[in-house]
Amino acid sequence: MPVLFGHRYLALIVVVVLVVFWFFGPQGLQSDGGIHYPRVQGKAFSDVLNSTLGFQEIFVINLPERSDRRDAMTLAAALTRLDVKWIDGIDGKDVPERVLPGDSWDKKISKGNKGSWRAHMNALQRIVQDNLTSALILEDDADWDIRLKEQMQVFAQAARAFTQPAPRTRSTLADTEDRSELSVSQIPINLRSRLTPYGDSWDVLWLGHCGTEFPSASTIVAHKSTTPTMNRVPLLRVTIPSDVTVPDAKHLKAHPFALQDSLAKEYAPHTRVVHASDKTTCTQAYAVSQQGARKLLYQFGLKTLTAGWDLMLGDWCDGLYPRETGNRPVCVTVQPPLFSHHYGKGAASDITAPGGGFVNQDKEMTPYVRLSVRVNMERLVQGVGMEDLIDQWEDAE
Repeated sequence: MPVLFGHRYLALIVVVVLVVFWFFGPQGLQSDGGIHYPRVQGKAFSDVLNSTLGFQEIFVINLPERSDRRDAMTLAAALTRLDVKWIDGIDGKDVPERVLPGDSWDKKISKGNKGSWRAHMNALQRIVQDNLTSALILEDDADWDIRLKEQMQVFAQAARAFTQPAPRTRSTLADTEDRSELSVSQIPINLRSRLTPYGDSWDVLWLGHCGTEFPSASTIVAHKSTTPTMNRVPLLRVTIPSDVTVPDAKHLKAHPFALQDSLAKEYAPHTRVVHASDKTTCTQAYAVSQQGARKLLYQFGLKTLTAGWDLMLGDWCDGLYPRETGNRPVCVTVQPPLFSHHYGKGAASDITAPGGGFVNQDKEMTPYVRLSVRVNMERLVQGVGMEDLIDQWEDAE
């Protein structure tokens, strides 16, 4: 009996050690043979695999009368094991003039932009009111790859270079790194966060967009001329090489007739790059921290409405709304985006016409997303395997 008890005790110790190692041990990129995509180990990164991608909530903005979009988003979320909550979209005609910020009174703001603005303010208000540490906000025509959770794990590791101060300092790697570029595998593993898997010191993670630029030295000069007290924009780029979820270079464009993204010309095929936001547009998907939600609700709920919501958010991230403290917002984005606008048959938008009229309205598509949940929805509902899914942007033979 004593021997048997000893064996059980030893087995229990082994189990405890393995659990502790899994949750608190070294964090590094690992290869998953099932989907051939790098995964990251560690408790914080495992949180990204939950039903809200490591954020406290996922909100989807949807006009109540667009039940078709709510049906599609409900299915897309269920098929990728995401839990979403709804923020009602607002028709611009239902936004009275008296609720608009003062600087909008002499501006011609379209009804579509008024409605979009108010819906996004309501989402920010919800984050502040419920005291959420973070939330992801999606528009109801957003789409993503079925490998999204694994993509987000690696993004979380890359983002910490911009969002997580190093131990015993107030500076991030992006603030102090002399090199202009690092691979995600070079990000130190000791950048552990407390509030979110994506770091503790950020305002916006711009995950779905229709265009952005790499910050450069000229960006700093431009910002100094308009906001001389603003902290400099980080120039660091964190690369995710050999990412099989990234389309081939010829497909890296916002719509079929758009110019090719600069990413395609500057980097090897199948490279994803995480960097500070610069001139980013469209808000298919963006995450907001509690501190970011408070800043944005103050600036745009109370003070400013001069353009479409995505344009104002882009200017804010670019530091064009100076604050007394002079601190530039911490906004991080990724190329190509992890979420993108899904152009269903008809390709109609509730705000503006997408794609400059160049989208084939007889065929659905989603830029940048290879194994699209929307494009593969019928197959996923039928339970087909990975090998039978449609890859929208296959590599050339």
